[in-house]
Amino acid sequence: MKNYLLPALFFFISLGCFAQEQEPEDLQGPTTLQKNHNLLSGADAPNSGFGIKGGVNFANVYGTRDIINTDTHTNFHAGVYAQFGLTESFSLQVEGLYSRKGFETETENRFDYLEVPLLAVYNITDNFSVHLGPQMSIMVAAKQDGKEVNMDNLNTFDYGVAGGLEARFSFVRVGARYNLGFAGLTDEGDTGLPPYGSDMKNSVAQLYLGVGF
Repeated sequence: MKNYLLPALFFFISLGCFAQEQEPEDLQGPTTLQKNHNLLSGADAPNSGFGIKGGVNFANVYGTRDIINTDTHTNFHAGVYAQFGLTESFSLQVEGLYSRKGFETETENRFDYLEVPLLAVYNITDNFSVHLGPQMSIMVAAKQDGKEVNMDNLNTFDYGVAGGLEARFSFVRVGARYNLGFAGLTDEGDTGLPPYGSDMKNSVAQLYLGVGF
């Protein structure tokens, strides 16, 4: 995982810094359209708005008893977000994402989810914020070594928590996040398909790039 994480982090930070250099100072703050998204209080929260985002998933599982050694599965996530200002320091952000998770042993195991995080956002400064909140996910596809898996044998609903840090450079957002699932890949007592088990839960580290409007 470290072999992928450091180059990807450097890439995203470089893009963000480039975007900041290209924008004049009077465009560093939120646009009028972004400010209009402060519907709940009228507060001029500096990172309110909406946009698109996407990035890299470094996925694995945790809580395994039967399988000790699992390797990271690297894939992607992408979707949209909307953020609403509550005060100058706090915002509420909701996202709709398509996210590919999984893990690898002697086989590659991939699970595609539709994911909805609901995050409380605290602005440390005008350009840096902390994100934390719950998320729900629905599995829409599963593959083992590229072959479709019968999802009747899997628990297709997942819920958990997401948290991370985000930096904003003009209309560009760069962030790192960690997602922890609380539901097993199979229901309790159902072994599903090897090597899945009810004690295996999703664990995903993410790097992402967002563009606001």
